[in-house]
Parts: sequence; structure tokens; C-alpha cells
Amino acid sequence: MIFGNDKDKKSNHKELLKKAGKCSPNGLKELLKQIDTEISKSSGKNYDLQIAKTIITSRLTSLRDSGKMPL
Repeated sequence: MIFGNDKDKKSNHKELLKKAGKCSPNGLKELLKQIDTEISKSSGKNYDLQIAKTIITSRLTSLRDSGKMPL
């Protein structure tokens, strides 16, 4: 019995990584929540999700420091 397909999960993680690079500033916080949820659900380390989280937090910090986005 197959309960899940690792290939589908990996492609979803790659998709989240792509979205992290292309996401508009208004959608960053929501995407960060999605990635945090995926990280908590995944077993072991997933480097694509960790990289996506780093990209988003860096962009949010940059926007906050430049005054374009409030805390």
C-alpha cells in the first residue's frame, strides 16, 4: 500500500523554492507560513525548503530595513 509519493513532495518543495524567488513583496509572509508548515511536516532536513525560507526572510528583512514594509 502506497501512502504518499516522495517524488510529488520533492517537486512541491522545488516549486516552493521557485516561488520564493519570484514572489511579490505582498505575498512573502503567506509563503513563509506555507514553507514553515512544510518544514514541520517533513521528516529530516529538506534543503530546498531551508533555502526558500532563507530567501524569504532575507527579502523581508531587506524590505523592512528599506522602509518599504512595516514590521
